[in-house]
Amino acid sequence: MKVASCGLILFAQFAYAGLEKYPQLIVADKDPTSAAQRDSIRITYLGVNGFQFETDGHTLLVDPYFTRVGLWAGALNERIDSNLNRVSEGLRHVRPRIDAILVTHSHFDHLLDVPEIMRRRRGRLLAGPTAIRLVKSVGISPNECEVVKPGNVLKIGPFTVRVLSAQHDRLFGKVPFPGKSTSSSKPIKASDWVVGEPLAFVIEAAGKRIYIDSGGVPGEPPDARARHVDLAILGVALPDSRDRFAETVRQLKPRYILPSHQDDMFASMNRRFVFGKMTNFPALLRETRKENLPGRLILLDYFKPWTLP
Repeated sequence: MKVASCGLILFAQFAYAGLEKYPQLIVADKDPTSAAQRDSIRITYLGVNGFQFETDGHTLLVDPYFTRVGLWAGALNERIDSNLNRVSEGLRHVRPRIDAILVTHSHFDHLLDVPEIMRRRRGRLLAGPTAIRLVKSVGISPNECEVVKPGNVLKIGPFTVRVLSAQHDRLFGKVPFPGKSTSSSKPIKASDWVVGEPLAFVIEAAGKRIYIDSGGVPGEPPDARARHVDLAILGVALPDSRDRFAETVRQLKPRYILPSHQDDMFASMNRRFVFGKMTNFPALLRETRKENLPGRLILLDYFKPWTLP
């Protein structure tokens, strides 16, 4: 069995409790049914590293993923497919009109559901070359996709999106499912959804700046142009991400810090949020307090929107 597969087993076999241990850290709007305010950004957590950002009637998605491929299908590198019923359930919490979908990299827990979401919501995909190649191989038109690279600045309705380079966490010293796609073959197995070209984004609107990535490695902080953000959404799925957490927060100097990609990505969302043990949120909380890191540490629950003040 591959090292990455063994890591997937470890990731899902053990789990911390859910968010009930940290009620003082959870933020949410009092009225989740109201429309997003024109002069603000409202954020909805969609699970794993998936988010919805809304302002002034416009919507961006990042890494939307609802299928929650089972542990053994991922660990044994079996055939995987987007679960249409679970996508339908997830899209109940997503706005009918999507301006664009941003994808940080091409692993299945970030990209697998994107083609089906594009078919239903008509959002344009903005991602690296590998992600674009993979979605085109499953029938998405090239006209609905745009390859982006670090340094690009995109204007999407009221949003300005800055594309930055990023790193993917290592598992036992290696990036899971490494490589870039250069073929037009349809992805079948979990390992066909290779990492591609990891990206981070700075999303600006309504006078607010949000930085989002899906993880990283120690000693490789975000692009130096990413500083003084209002919200830093930092992937912490693996130990590498936790090891670079403090240095990343110090550089970004955010008002709020949201650790992401820390739920059990193999479990159905019906059982509510459960921490994966490898994320070790208690260690992040201790480090934030001990090192007196800038910003307020927060948590979001599934599908409960929060307006960034």
